[in-house]
Amino acid sequence: MKRSILSALESEPDFSPKPQNGGVSSNQILMYAGYILIPLAIFLIILLWLYKRIKTRKQKLDSTNNKLASLDHDSKMDNKRIFSTVESKGKIDTSAESGLVSSSLVVLTSPEMTRMRFEDLLKSPAELVGRGQHGSVYKVVCEEQRMVLAVKRIKDWQISSDVFRQRMRRLNQVKHVNVMPTIAYYSSSQEKLLVYEYQKNGSLFRLIHANGNQTTFDWNIRLSIAATIANALSFMHEQLLYDRIPHGNLKSSNIFLNKNMEPCISEYGLIFEDNQQSIIANSVLQEAQENYHSLFKADTYAFGVILLEMLTGRTVLKDGLDLASWVVTVVREEWTVEVFDKNLVRQGASEERMVNMLQVAIRCVNKPPEARPSMKEVASAISAIREDDDRSIDVSELSSMTRSFVDV
Repeated sequence: MKRSILSALESEPDFSPKPQNGGVSSNQILMYAGYILIPLAIFLIILLWLYKRIKTRKQKLDSTNNKLASLDHDSKMDNKRIFSTVESKGKIDTSAESGLVSSSLVVLTSPEMTRMRFEDLLKSPAELVGRGQHGSVYKVVCEEQRMVLAVKRIKDWQISSDVFRQRMRRLNQVKHVNVMPTIAYYSSSQEKLLVYEYQKNGSLFRLIHANGNQTTFDWNIRLSIAATIANALSFMHEQLLYDRIPHGNLKSSNIFLNKNMEPCISEYGLIFEDNQQSIIANSVLQEAQENYHSLFKADTYAFGVILLEMLTGRTVLKDGLDLASWVVTVVREEWTVEVFDKNLVRQGASEERMVNMLQVAIRCVNKPPEARPSMKEVASAISAIREDDDRSIDVSELSSMTRSFVDV
C-alpha cells in the first residue's frame, strides 16, 4: 500500500511553473505587474480627485471674480445688476431675515421716484465713481424717470434696520439748502443703499486739486465755499444736538458742487456710534453736552482740514506727512507764508485775510477736542473775514472809480 501511494504521488502531473531557459515564470510576471499597477491605479485615482477639487474651486473663484468685476466695473456704463449680493439666484433677497420685500425702496423727497421699485434701481445702467472706507458710490441712470442718481452702497453695516430707518426719518426732517438730502433708501440685514441726486460738477476735492484749473479757484470762491460749509454745519449741529448726530465723515470728497457751483454736504449723519442703541439716545441737553466734544468736535477738526486744503492746495496726506501737522510745524517756525497755495499768492489774495483764515483752521485742528471751537463760532469767524474782504473790495472799486473820474 505504501508503495502504491508513493507511486501514485510520483505519477501525478507537476503543475508548478517551470522556468524556461532560466527566465521568470508567468505567475511571477503577474505578481510583479500587480505590484506596479495597483499603486499606479491608486495614484491615478488621487490625481483625478485632486483635479476635480481644483476645478470646483476654480469655478467658484471665477464666479466670485465675475461678480466682483460686475460691481467694480468703472470703465463704461453697463446694464449689469450692481448690487448682486442682495440677490439670490437672480432674485432680490426677500427672506425673513431681511424683513423687507423687493419693493421696499423708501422714497423720501422726490416725487419722480415714487413709483420706482428696488428692481428698477438694480437694473439701471450704473458706473462705479468712488470707493471709500465705508462703501462704494455708483452713478445710476434711471431712463424711465429721466434721472441721474448717486447711490451709496454700504455692506455689512452692523446696525439694525430699525435704527437705520429712524436715523433716515430724523435726517429727513432737518433741511438745509447746502446739505444734500437723501432722495430714497433701501435697508436689509445685508445691504444699506442711499440715493442722492447726482452732482455733475464733481466734488470740492476735485476742484481743489484739479491740475491746470486753479486760475478759476480764486480767493473769493474759496472764502465763499468755506463760509457756506461752516454755516451749513453750524445749522445741522444745532438742530441735531439732542439727537447726537454729527456728520461723522466730513471731507472734501464728500462735498459736492451743485449746478450753481455752490457746495452741498453729502452723507450727513451716516456714521453711527458703536454703542448707540437708539437714534435719540439722549433727550436731555446735559447728557448731549457731555458727549459733545467726542461727537461734534470731530466735525470741527475735519472742517479745519478742509480749510487747510483750500489754503494750501495740498492733499491731506502727502509723502506720509499729515497736512495739519505739517501746517502747524511750519507756522511754529514762523514761515507762515510758505504754507499758502502759490496760485493764491500769484492772484494777489490778501495775505492778512489768508492768515486770519489759517488761524481759524489751526484752532479747528487742535488735538484736544475741548480746545476746538464750535461750528457756530467757526462760522461767525469766517463770516467776519468775508465781511472784511467785501469791504476791501468795495473800497478798491471806489478808489478805482475815483481815479477814473480824475483822469477824465
